[in-house]
Amino acid sequence: MSLRPDTISKISQIARERNLKYDAEVVEYLVTSYFENRTDERQTLLAEIDGLLQNRLLEAVVEDLRRMRVILNVVDRNSKMMMEFWNHYFIMTGAKSLGSTEKFISVPIQEAEQLVRERISHNRQKKLDKEMQRTVSNQPNN
Repeated sequence: MSLRPDTISKISQIARERNLKYDAEVVEYLVTSYFENRTDERQTLLAEIDGLLQNRLLEAVVEDLRRMRVILNVVDRNSKMMMEFWNHYFIMTGAKSLGSTEKFISVPIQEAEQLVRERISHNRQKKLDKEMQRTVSNQPNN
């Protein structure tokens, strides 16, 4: 077995720094150091990786919750406004009963439902496309 020139250079450097006489002493020093430190280093590395993963996951969840809160506030406001408008409409027209969608669905409501379905589908596709682009751009080049 032969070593690369840069590895031989590193062994010589360690020998000088540690005042070791033979390459075998350097190898023995490296092996001993490795086994003395591997458990601590491994535990530290695993703890750091675990912390990074938790932080990334937490950041993603917090961002999603923030978006949901904003969306729910908008939906809640719009729902309350619509209730006020409908209440006013029923008072002004003297309505005595509700012509619910269980009894009759008008063409404009059918069109509105279709429009909303298409918007939701379009927005979902845009989100999937962005996620796909992000995934592709994060993959290492082969």
